[in-house]
Amino acid sequence: MYPLPKPKHKSTQPRCGSLLSHEAGVTLRRPRKRVVAPVPTLTPEQQRRNAEIEQELQLARDLQQGLLLEAAPRLPGWELAAVSLPARDLGGDLYDFLDLGAGIQGIMIGDVSGKGLSAALRMAVARTVFRHEARRADQPGPTLAEVNRGVLREIPQGMVTMFYLCLDTKQGLLRMANAGHTFPLFINSTVTEVELSGLPLGVDGDSDYEEATASVQPGETLFLYTDGVLEAENTEGEIYTYERLQALIEANVHLKPRAIVSLLLRELRTWSEGSQNDDVTMVILRRRLTNLDAELRSVASDVLGFERANTFWVEHVTLNPNADAHAWIAALPDLLKIAQTRFGRGLARELNQQLRLALEDYR
Repeated sequence: MYPLPKPKHKSTQPRCGSLLSHEAGVTLRRPRKRVVAPVPTLTPEQQRRNAEIEQELQLARDLQQGLLLEAAPRLPGWELAAVSLPARDLGGDLYDFLDLGAGIQGIMIGDVSGKGLSAALRMAVARTVFRHEARRADQPGPTLAEVNRGVLREIPQGMVTMFYLCLDTKQGLLRMANAGHTFPLFINSTVTEVELSGLPLGVDGDSDYEEATASVQPGETLFLYTDGVLEAENTEGEIYTYERLQALIEANVHLKPRAIVSLLLRELRTWSEGSQNDDVTMVILRRRLTNLDAELRSVASDVLGFERANTFWVEHVTLNPNADAHAWIAALPDLLKIAQTRFGRGLARELNQQLRLALEDYR
């Protein structure tokens, strides 16, 4: 992979002091009793209306999440994971995938200013404008320039950040442009941030967007995300920061996209103690290894852990390392019976699912 230079980051972590370190002589006061205002009683009509609003919001959220889930494609030779978690019932984050033909896949991630219903409406408009323009242009830079003008027309009081790339799925080549969005990460043995700048959409109608190119080698991963990841707050008001994200991923560079998503969501929930003050969205793309045996072994490591997977592979996998996908599919039932005996039904089921998904790309 040949990424752009990595920028230097300044730490955004505030210094925290302890009350025990303060000088003596502080007068302690007994806390005042909290007065809890009585909850007003709603009339039957108000209760009915509230129930209708709640039902409509839930329907809107289901529709929004459905649009995002429907967008995620299966790309032969690649692993893909995408998730979007709104901070409220409705969110302003978005991602999209477009088949541009000839093995070229368009991938976009964005963040609309604001939260809730107004942000969700702007998100829907931004996605519609993007889809229209992306089908007309074959380059990320000109596409974002046209989307920018469309956003200015259709969302005059909103701002949108957006990162858009065109991926040659056969060659692993990327062309990218950025409109003020969080920089993506390339993951191999290390984590490298791609510094590619541009004004957010909806700011200046004359904005042009610079393009950059890169190559994704087998086994390497591209990580796109919104700023809700970095700005997740703990109970002290301290944000998660890029430094923590980088350290977490560098300690787990072997993980596949789905495992990275699960790990990071658990990390953010622990950091924020279950609260969420901003939408969180991730799109993670990994190019599969060219050697089938090595790829399947890495899948097993992801599910079982490295040591257990390595022992299982050495003791029970008797296939030639150069065996094709059809031979592996024929051998899977016996292997999974052994896996169920050793690791239990749940892990064996997950291993079966992930191995079969991988094998589909090598048939």
